[in-house]
Amino acid sequence: MELRQLKYFEKAYEYQNFSEASRLLFISQSTLSQQIKQLEEELDILLFDRIGKRVVPTEAGKAFLPYARKAIQDAESGKQIIKDLKGLETGELHIGATYSLSTLLTDALMAFTQAHPKIKINITFATSDELLAQLAEGRMDCVLSFLPEKLDGNFDTLPLFSSGLYFIAHRSHPLASISSITLNKLSQTPLILPARGFATRQKIEEICINKKLHLHIGMEVNDVQTIIRLLEGGKWATILTEAAVHEEPDLVKIPILSVERLATQGFLFWPQGVYRKKSTLAFAKFLQQVIAPHKH
Repeated sequence: MELRQLKYFEKAYEYQNFSEASRLLFISQSTLSQQIKQLEEELDILLFDRIGKRVVPTEAGKAFLPYARKAIQDAESGKQIIKDLKGLETGELHIGATYSLSTLLTDALMAFTQAHPKIKINITFATSDELLAQLAEGRMDCVLSFLPEKLDGNFDTLPLFSSGLYFIAHRSHPLASISSITLNKLSQTPLILPARGFATRQKIEEICINKKLHLHIGMEVNDVQTIIRLLEGGKWATILTEAAVHEEPDLVKIPILSVERLATQGFLFWPQGVYRKKSTLAFAKFLQQVIAPHKH
């Protein structure tokens, strides 16, 4: 069993198409098919059912996947340990972040890339659920996100900040001049909310359940920057964290009246039990430095 066979298996599993997988691996389809066949012969079991041009993982293939990914990750960790011991300031860093934390991420990256110009940065924006799923699969080095209400998977976390939830509106909105908003008034106001899968949305839904609150949701969007742009007309409002809009001077943050403080926590996530690159730890330090002046 060779490491490249495991990588080929993982890619074929992901795309369930030998042609697409081989294209992404920069090998011929016949080479991929041959290597998968050799792996199946060694294991003495089929990993895929061949159905026309598609390949569908068998029960054995599904069971084998996490072990293949663990072997690939262990090999990559071993290579990274050697690189770090040599003090190499090169390589790649894969960072995931939720849309609402893009400004924070940008500030940290500007400082990081100035200090470590030879490290290639790969950034992925998605929802908290999507990013943490990719982190668990070993496709990210770290993820910057708010804490989901239900955290599936084993992760190490670095607490970064707490950010309050506010009623957010453009200054041209009819309610822009109020000093605070009640839950009852909030339920009567047309809102654009982040789509399901965002940690902020999960927190909002938790509040609705606890307060027996029914919101007037007119639109759901999976991009916070788009939500912010849609507020400019003055018709819509939203509920977001203070961190998501702290550099938007035309938006007003109105406190939501509640007995307890409505807030969500920002964290940096790492996969548990996996070697952390020096570059990842360095990025975490720059992130903390950016946050420090605004932390509350």
